[in-house]
Amino acid sequence: MQEKTKVTFFGTEAAVPELGGETASFLINDEVMVDTGWNIVDNLRRQGIDPGSIRYLLFTHMHHDHYISLPSLLYYFLITNKDLSGLKILGPKEDLQPIMHHTLEFLFLNRKFYPDRNYPTIIPLSPGEAHEDDRFLLETTSSLHPVQALCYKYTDKQTGKTVTFTGDTAYHEPIIDLARGSSLLIHEATYGAIPANPQKNGGLHSSAMDAAEIAKAANVEQLALIHGLRHNNEASVKAAEAIYSGPVMWPAKDQTILL
Repeated sequence: MQEKTKVTFFGTEAAVPELGGETASFLINDEVMVDTGWNIVDNLRRQGIDPGSIRYLLFTHMHHDHYISLPSLLYYFLITNKDLSGLKILGPKEDLQPIMHHTLEFLFLNRKFYPDRNYPTIIPLSPGEAHEDDRFLLETTSSLHPVQALCYKYTDKQTGKTVTFTGDTAYHEPIIDLARGSSLLIHEATYGAIPANPQKNGGLHSSAMDAAEIAKAANVEQLALIHGLRHNNEASVKAAEAIYSGPVMWPAKDQTILL
């Protein structure tokens, strides 16, 4: 029986990572991928994980930096003769289906080269909907972003640990209820130690202080900040620690956390 819940961060940087970095994406228990980043196949193989063994791919939202290497993952399944129908892809209902349609049509080239291969299972979700597997429960709420975005709470049935992750979002109070009591909250902090100004910055992102306020109100056990500029990491952690009394980190590339 699995004794720990494992979270491996492939990247924690902003939309365009610095040289050698990777945008925000991570893996839970070596089988549930959250967003693809720029280089999902290389990231998985570097950890000794067969990309074709991924069972679930969760998208927080469908902005390009969060799904840009999706075609390479699907192509890996095809070229290594993995069964694509065993891959479940979940994401926001408004955008997941059309983007997957165009991606698959491009990849398969109207079935010219892969006439007999199956498609992955697509599971569109609206905020508030849940998805249950034999190994975990996923609950959702909305994030606050220019496109439909989901915040997820992953409950590991084997360990009882819970991981809540926001994707891109401005400060959004419904996340507090979803994250309440979580073992780990992974919250974006694009603006770092500078207060977010949604009226001035139309991107609807969070500061480290926003993330800390959510962590404090939700009484989570620890906070991980992601989706920011690398040179702001230390200042962001300090700003969050001034508000939230639990452990705060900005995970390094390829860092693994065991809960």
